[in-house]
Amino acid sequence: MKLICFDLDNTLIDSEEAHIKAYNEALEKNGFKKAKTKDILNMMGMPHLELIKKLIKEKNKKILKKVSADHNQAIIKKYHKYAKAKPGTIITLKKLKKKYKIAIVSNTTHKEILSLLKGAKINKNYFNLIIGNDEVKHSKPRPDEILEAEKLTHHKAEFMIGDSIYDIIAGKKAKVKTIAIISGRYTRNKLKKEKPTHIIKKIKDILKII
Repeated sequence: MKLICFDLDNTLIDSEEAHIKAYNEALEKNGFKKAKTKDILNMMGMPHLELIKKLIKEKNKKILKKVSADHNQAIIKKYHKYAKAKPGTIITLKKLKKKYKIAIVSNTTHKEILSLLKGAKINKNYFNLIIGNDEVKHSKPRPDEILEAEKLTHHKAEFMIGDSIYDIIAGKKAKVKTIAIISGRYTRNKLKKEKPTHIIKKIKDILKII
């Protein structure tokens, strides 16, 4: 069986509200002002520490890691309930699972991924493997998560599927084909600049390609 790697946020699930609430709780807890919703949304998909660094204009790694950890705990403990499956996600996963091994490779932690899947009512057993940013040295746009998935499943990934430029960059660095979904905050033109193998409008369109 071949391997397919999926991003999580804004690809399989809508978790924007969950992350906005978690980031702002973490910022306030550490003495910072709440961020504007549009500022958070415009940076969705990038590594968490980089996103936080841009939000609070802070370079101290200890502070950045503390804010990130508080965000993670806020997701796990209460805000995961705001996550919802994207339309077509479950039926697409069911059909793909018959022919492929499926992995989640996400710039959130493993425990966050499990919590968000639970909140979105997506059975974790659809996935052969789940890899969070806490299980690799570098998160996307570096290819570490995809390479780790290949290593653990003993299969070369056929596709990296995601909504952000970071997913496409990571896939290309891992030398796998990429599918960009216009389901997040990145426009067709922004995604097109990264030259994905395919661009689709919704997750169910994957079934027309694979």
